[in-house]
Amino acid sequence: MSTEKNQMLNRRTFLKTTAFGIAAAAMAACAAPVAPGAAPATESGAPAVSTGAKQTVRYLSWWFEEGNRGKTWLAFVDEFNQSQPDIEVVTENTPFNDYTTKTIVGAQSGQLDGDIVMATPELAPRLIRADLLMPLDEVLTRNNITDLSSAHDAMRKDGHIYGLDMVTVAFGILYNSQRYEEAGVTPATTPDEWIALSEELTDRDAQKYGFFATHLLNEASDFWFQLEEWCMPYDGVWAVGKEPQLTSEPILKGLDMFKQLYDKAMPQGSDTPTGQRLFKVGDVAQGLFVSAAVGQFKPDAPDLYPLLRSAPIPWESNKSIARIHPMMINNSSEVKEAALEFVTYMYKPDNYRRMVEGCEDVIFAQPSAARQEYLDSLHWLKPGYDGVSYVTPFDIVGDFVYNFQEFGQIVITNFANVLNGGISIEEAMATAQTEAEALAERIS
Repeated sequence: MSTEKNQMLNRRTFLKTTAFGIAAAAMAACAAPVAPGAAPATESGAPAVSTGAKQTVRYLSWWFEEGNRGKTWLAFVDEFNQSQPDIEVVTENTPFNDYTTKTIVGAQSGQLDGDIVMATPELAPRLIRADLLMPLDEVLTRNNITDLSSAHDAMRKDGHIYGLDMVTVAFGILYNSQRYEEAGVTPATTPDEWIALSEELTDRDAQKYGFFATHLLNEASDFWFQLEEWCMPYDGVWAVGKEPQLTSEPILKGLDMFKQLYDKAMPQGSDTPTGQRLFKVGDVAQGLFVSAAVGQFKPDAPDLYPLLRSAPIPWESNKSIARIHPMMINNSSEVKEAALEFVTYMYKPDNYRRMVEGCEDVIFAQPSAARQEYLDSLHWLKPGYDGVSYVTPFDIVGDFVYNFQEFGQIVITNFANVLNGGISIEEAMATAQTEAEALAERIS
């Protein structure tokens, strides 16, 4: 206990003595946005009063405008800022596709933007390998966290941890129960049944569709992010080490399944916002949604939310992808010690639990922080997101995890020729295999 207090006092002393050195930058920075609604109750009582210049910490992500997730994070930032005399966190939102591209460019140049950055499970190893991040071991020590999920093993290097998960998203089938009832259907149990069910739910003349997934090349990050799941139906992987598996039978069969759904059940040519709007109004009956997206429907589609249910994974392996999204600190930041204070605050077990519940997430990186009462309150959780055998991108894309976007661009560019150009899956994936092998040579 005394050690932790000394650490905190030393850090406070450091923050106060350096705050005036960056006062000009702090005053020039924009003020932190105020979260809609009331901020969660603090653990520390009345907020401290600011007595001097603050260090401004820029927190970059894509989710500050995502319904309850955005509101929850903005509220926590406001809560933290109100409690700090020496630190002010400001949030900067960038759409997901642009954020991904920006972060990859930063990693390639060796210069990250921002002080605190969110990352996807594929971006994170790239940033760690490039030595761009500050170790976060102290966050676990100060918060006495001993049950961190094993998925964090991919966030470690040379005995240190560089990223802490702030949301694990898991793929599952989410459907509109009213559409199922009207059609007199029940959840599928096999891939072939799922294709047939989706076709039965489709009436193109009435602009009713059985399924939607992102499928446009101009939405490359989202297209690949979702298509990655389609190695699962036949228990395949996209790569083993640096050896692409794009012509393997499980991959060809998984992509053929996607193509059949595209032909028989999808609003072809629709972008992701259109597909989501169609789902919200009931014109799309189902989709593969990550668990983190479900809570967003409560404020955005209040009539739909009570109708949402999840279906069992309709393939024998019962496997699906779960993706951790770690918070990381830019090691070249001039305010990284202040940034560490915010990460430490967010990983206090009670704060972390409140954050997860506020975002309506379902997988806890700190299992001991989970409340069963909360999980039981989510009417859509079972069976589609509960009891599933989850794997991570590291398990299914091999060493291409370090060049995930480049690998995915090869896959989706060639697969788009199948959807739009009449090329066979076998021909398209043979070309993709050759291109991916060339990529493997370049990154060796």
